Amino acid sequence: MHDYEAFPPLEVVRASGPVIELVDGRRLYDAISSWWCKSLGHGHPALRGALREQAERFEHVIAANTTSEALVSLCERLLDTANTATFRHSTSADPLDTASHFTKVFFADNGSTGVEVALKMALQAQAQRGQTRRTKLAALANGYHGETAAAMSVSDLDLYASPHGPVMFPVTKLAPVPFRTGPDDPRWMDASEEWEKIEAQLNAESDTLAAVVYEPVLQAAGDMRPYSPDLLRRLRRWADDHGVYLVADEIAAGFGRCGTVLASHLACSGECTSCAADTEDALPNRCVGPLPDFAVLSKGLTAGWGPMSVVLTTEPVYELFYGPYFDGQAFMHSNTYAGHALGVAVAHAALDVYADTDILGQVAQHGPRLRDGLRGLQQNRGDLFDLRGVGMTAAITIKHPDGTPLDPKRRTGYRVYQAAVASRAADGCGALLRPLDDTMYLFPPLNCTPDDITAMVTVLEDALSTVLD
Repeated sequence: MHDYEAFPPLEVVRASGPVIELVDGRRLYDAISSWWCKSLGHGHPALRGALREQAERFEHVIAANTTSEALVSLCERLLDTANTATFRHSTSADPLDTASHFTKVFFADNGSTGVEVALKMALQAQAQRGQTRRTKLAALANGYHGETAAAMSVSDLDLYASPHGPVMFPVTKLAPVPFRTGPDDPRWMDASEEWEKIEAQLNAESDTLAAVVYEPVLQAAGDMRPYSPDLLRRLRRWADDHGVYLVADEIAAGFGRCGTVLASHLACSGECTSCAADTEDALPNRCVGPLPDFAVLSKGLTAGWGPMSVVLTTEPVYELFYGPYFDGQAFMHSNTYAGHALGVAVAHAALDVYADTDILGQVAQHGPRLRDGLRGLQQNRGDLFDLRGVGMTAAITIKHPDGTPLDPKRRTGYRVYQAAVASRAADGCGALLRPLDDTMYLFPPLNCTPDDITAMVTVLEDALSTVLD
């Protein structure tokens, strides 16, 4: 709040595509997708049309003991999408195969709450299958899962959690995380070096752990750091051997952001028989890698048109909660706007756009441009280090020329952010570049153009020069 006295909030009057317009006429590229949710930019006509059409029917009816065709079909589409690692138009999805990995969907109303749902569900499921000692949770070090109490507890960023210790509970933080620079890193698919220590931590609590929680492949708030997908394969094998659930927080990394439908799909080696025979006709059998027991989705679910989250889970988990009312097996959790009709309609439209525009192909083509752009800045300067990224993300950290960290009290990244807002380097446009301390990152809409990417890099270059040169 003190910062706002010197850097007042930016008053937005409209937004379109990747650009936000302010009340004074300034235009800014939304280079962080408004906290990672505007996966299709602002004002997408297909999503706007779906919202308007649904609003003419009804906007929200309690989703407890009511349903609608759109709500049911969205569940079927989400399950199909996660199980096949493929975005398909609403007219192309196959009927749900109950033998598939994910078979059930639980609705909540935002990402943090979705994480809470998954954790509660995992703990209750363990108890109801007779594993009453399994009451503890583990999570990856440096992770972030939200702002509610349990979500903060499984997170590892003191900036957000330290004032709230009395409402939190202890969680084992697994380290070292096998951080990599991205898919071009020679060790991208090899976490063997770090696994030994992680496995030792897990083994020490193997009898009492209920679940392991992680952001698959990309730790976003944790300094935008990718890690080896091989860790997911090792976690899956260990969890299966020890009766522990896996909870994947796909909130930031899912829906194409990392180059696959779910970031969890990156754990597929690409070397199995079904991958080698992958054709359009064989999609239902496509290898999707070792999937978690719970996958939490939000942000890209509605492409940032409103809060909605879902937890995907499996048939064995569902069966643990199935029973007569007075047996007390039901999962008692509800959110007022869970499954709200406007969000359901927009989610359908977003899935159609992801499919019809081959959003994964766009990410594969344009994502490397982000990292190439930052690589060019790095080569021209002596104060940028640790280039990294995956899919449609790229990050780089400002340091002293000798590679040592800057004094955090100088808030250099924050000053670069201010300079980017004031910049006119890209045809009169600045950029919204909220940093993670001294890490500057690009997390633009998945459908932005090469020219948009070039403009964002240009603004960042101008802002760096303004502050540091």
